[in-house]
Amino acid sequence: MPKSDQPNKSDHDRAVRFIAASRFPFPGQKDWPADNLTITNETVPQRGIRTPDGTHYPDIVIVTGAGELREVAEIETEIGELQAKTWAWGSAAADDKTKTGVRHFFVYVPDGLEAKAREVLERNAISYAGVHSWSVDAGGKIRIVPVFTTGDPKDHVESVSA
Repeated sequence: MPKSDQPNKSDHDRAVRFIAASRFPFPGQKDWPADNLTITNETVPQRGIRTPDGTHYPDIVIVTGAGELREVAEIETEIGELQAKTWAWGSAAADDKTKTGVRHFFVYVPDGLEAKAREVLERNAISYAGVHSWSVDAGGKIRIVPVFTTGDPKDHVESVSA
């Protein structure tokens, strides 16, 4: 996906599914709790978080076997101040059981918008475990590139779809 192209809804939804399948957990990850459940909300809202504005459905949520929300990921197609509001909600809902104490909140942005995403996160004092870029090439392959990882070094792994 060239940087000038705006990702579409289909690309977004494919990216959500790929990220959920390839990063929550990573293939072969041995410290992933066996009862964790990865839920996506890209097509049908399944698991939301309560907010002052009502229920928000993050793109990906990880819940424990007991139903407690553990991790949240948002996969964006653009960056602006509207995202700061939803990111703050997602971060607050995620746990802080990372190696560094930051919240288990991840932001995935189109390739080229990584610095803008970090600027919004930092300016709004939103705790996060990682900012990653995503892109879809001309052949349809999805690529996830970790840009900034604050939660755990193992999250700094690139993923490419088949």
